[in-house]
Amino acid sequence: MMSVVDLDELDEVCRTTAVSAGHLLREQWTQPRTLTRKGFRDFVTDADFAAQTLITQRILAAYPTHGFLAEEDDPTLPTAGEVRWVVDPVDGTSNYSRQLGSYCVSLAAMQDQRVLVSAIYDPQRDELFTAVVGRGAHRNGHPLAVSAVDNLDEAILALDWAHGREQRQTTLNLIGQIGTHVRTIRALGTAALALAWVAAGRLDAYFNVSLKPWDCAAGQLLVCEAGGQVTNAHGRVWHIQDPFCVASNGRVQAPLLAHIASHLTP
Repeated sequence: MMSVVDLDELDEVCRTTAVSAGHLLREQWTQPRTLTRKGFRDFVTDADFAAQTLITQRILAAYPTHGFLAEEDDPTLPTAGEVRWVVDPVDGTSNYSRQLGSYCVSLAAMQDQRVLVSAIYDPQRDELFTAVVGRGAHRNGHPLAVSAVDNLDEAILALDWAHGREQRQTTLNLIGQIGTHVRTIRALGTAALALAWVAAGRLDAYFNVSLKPWDCAAGQLLVCEAGGQVTNAHGRVWHIQDPFCVASNGRVQAPLLAHIASHLTP
């Protein structure tokens, strides 16, 4: 039986830790970066590691028995725990490394595969997006609500490029399928921030064919708590291990999924 978690305390740790990590990133914004390749079209900077270290140390100080699912490999981190923290210290590393302003810190705490609290902090705009399950979503303390756009033709859609060639080709094909049916398309280079913007009503929908858990965990809760919808490509409720994420204000979810389904191989 799972123990009862103090959501207020969890939310406080999540919020303050995300902001502290974001301030560190902002302080290092103009400093020379050490860029290391960790995979095909996938890089990490020294700032990613510094921010992740700050995050994990803060969380372990508050919750010594919690575990982690973090983007940057660290064999010293515990992975098991009744509560696990899903950590992306810099979502939008390519942007950050070139001093492009769209990047963020993304944190989520989950229990039994269910995200309980999340925080996405945008250091460049000093915007903190937070959500607590069952309590709604907020930006800098103000309630969030998804947009009221109910026609896909009027929707602003965001997406991001996958690293792999096959997944990137799928994205290109889907742009060809969907592009003439939406108002416009944006690519931010940060899934977490795009999801936060869906929750805030700035974007109407977002999809990505190849996400990791740390890309989507925090943003998924934000969108849902702001009144939106997050599913996989087949319209089923998004799960932490689903690579294909489709998020929207809920009003354009069905037509967007229909376009996606018509193009994917059964």
